[in-house]
Amino acid sequence: MLCMKNVMSKPAPNDGKLYCSPRHDHFMGCWNYTEAGTRAFLPCPDIPGFAPDHSAYFDCLRNGSWYVHPTTGKEYSNYLGCRNFQNVLTDIEKNFAHVYVSVVGFCVSLILLICSLVIFFKFRQLRCDRITVHKNLFVSYIITAFCFVIYLSVVSFGDGVLMENPVWCQVLHVITQYAVVSNFSWMFCEGLCLHTLMMHTFISGNSLIIVCLIIGWCVPLVLTGIYAGLRATLTDNTKFCWLSESSLQWIMFAPVVFSMLINIIFVINIMRLLVTKLKQMPEAAQTRKAVRATGILIPLLGLQFLVFIKRPNDKDSTLYDVYTYAVAIVVSLQGSFVSVIYCFCNHEVVTLLKRRWHQHRAMFRGKHARTQSSTNSSTTYTFIDFVSNQPCLDKTSRC
Repeated sequence: MLCMKNVMSKPAPNDGKLYCSPRHDHFMGCWNYTEAGTRAFLPCPDIPGFAPDHSAYFDCLRNGSWYVHPTTGKEYSNYLGCRNFQNVLTDIEKNFAHVYVSVVGFCVSLILLICSLVIFFKFRQLRCDRITVHKNLFVSYIITAFCFVIYLSVVSFGDGVLMENPVWCQVLHVITQYAVVSNFSWMFCEGLCLHTLMMHTFISGNSLIIVCLIIGWCVPLVLTGIYAGLRATLTDNTKFCWLSESSLQWIMFAPVVFSMLINIIFVINIMRLLVTKLKQMPEAAQTRKAVRATGILIPLLGLQFLVFIKRPNDKDSTLYDVYTYAVAIVVSLQGSFVSVIYCFCNHEVVTLLKRRWHQHRAMFRGKHARTQSSTNSSTTYTFIDFVSNQPCLDKTSRC
């Protein structure tokens, strides 16, 4: 859009000289009118493995046309000088190390979340409104983790994907953004559901679930659709698989931040009610209960993400590296934290699993005992009466 407005829409210089017309190349470089027989230069794009302080060039031939590559037969702007060959491996390791951390963390979360969902759906005793909200939250975590693993693996490690900028890659970015917004929406639904059930005991569970389904799945779809539609119209915002940040993302992230602030209000109100109910207990026990409840609510409602709203500006600083790795660890393992706390450490779930385990052991022992008994009863022993020297087939009678 900026290239069209600032360069391509302007008329050619009227000085009687021959010029090559403006071009957008495969790197989304915007080349201005260039005098025939000269070479135009542009700063290299700021992407992993490239040196932004280097320059790419595009040759304008004497006949007023851009240089055409003899192999491809297409106009060719040269970005080979953008590669910082001395430091390229170091740059890639530095830029992609946190990506490896994220992929591993998301894979761990996927395994634990899928196991948690199997448990929630397996036991009929766990079917209630609270667990229904947990199920949807876990599904949103699974979708988010799955999208991030694919997006990070294909876009970050795929050969030439960023440069080619295919449509499927841009669509994958939009789906990933939807998954993230939906995930935060279900964190908000967890806070809304808990707060509503504690403050209004007699509210209808079905109506609350319907509201959560709309907030959790439909609202993010609208926000992501608006974001994608607007960004698709801006040419400068659609390069490199939309990997670069855009101010348009605040269309989705502003409601997310607002929902997290509301979750803080929910937590404060819930803690106030909890402390009121715990007043009959000793002060030390009361404090422990309140602190434990707060610690459990923080990962469920995603409040720890408020710490990472502001990113350090200096990309070369140690603080920036610490921030990047901290975000990679917290974001990728968020699903693991929630599944462990609200499934594997849940008293109801642990009790049901122990009961099912004891039932299986009892059934196995019973089956083994019946098999052993059947084997014993069907076995015939032959005894010899040494007095009469006759066989006795009854193993219980005395011969």
